[in-house]
Amino acid sequence: MSEREVDWPAYLAAFHRERAGVVEAVLSRALAGDHSPYRWLARAVSATAQVVLDLACGSGPMSRELAQPGRMVVGLDRSEHELALAAEHDRGPWVQADGLHLPFRDSSVDVVTSSMGLVVVQPMGQVLAEVARVLRPGGVLAGIAPALRPLAPRDVRTLTSINARLRTKPQFPGPVELTGFARALTGVGMRAVEDARERYRFGIRSRADAELMMSALYLPSTRPVRVERAVDYLADRLARHEVVEVAIPMRRIVAIK
Repeated sequence: MSEREVDWPAYLAAFHRERAGVVEAVLSRALAGDHSPYRWLARAVSATAQVVLDLACGSGPMSRELAQPGRMVVGLDRSEHELALAAEHDRGPWVQADGLHLPFRDSSVDVVTSSMGLVVVQPMGQVLAEVARVLRPGGVLAGIAPALRPLAPRDVRTLTSINARLRTKPQFPGPVELTGFARALTGVGMRAVEDARERYRFGIRSRADAELMMSALYLPSTRPVRVERAVDYLADRLARHEVVEVAIPMRRIVAIK
């Protein structure tokens, strides 16, 4: 199967049915200094925001990160399995819906956050149009997404070795570097006010850690034997190192309506 032939809706439904919570399990342990990507995204949300929509919330890590007295955080996702896991940790509210058709009134939300959703929910223009519709004037969109940089030379060597064994790179329905994002924002009456990057590190200390990380990747065209070879590579490196760090570069974009 080529990248063009991926049936993304079917793949994503199966992935999040079979591996609910796996993305949170990895990103919650990925650190840059003292913070995870979720904490970094939460720092872009004003303390005065009262109604926050967490788009493509998955198992709810951002919704929990954003919770504070006097604020309503609504987590929205298509996967009933991710939402069921989210509900085990917090009462919500949780909404099962499509990010292309948000079930909220016009100008009813102060902030929309999205961790990874901007490269998953497609097409981007329709997602942003819906976000702009539900945001009040002056409302904010804050999202994080995987990026291609920053990377140190040793990061490149490790990732290249992993990808060589997979014979591919992790894939997403949308472009990793959010190509055309600024133009799409302008088209719906929004403008970017921040575009920042951060390098996170996921520490692998056991074969189970390596298996966890590999299971969190979108690899729709990769045979299981290839994934196993990538796990073997990381496990073999552990024989020589106490910890093997895998870089996860992320990008944070903040826009205002």
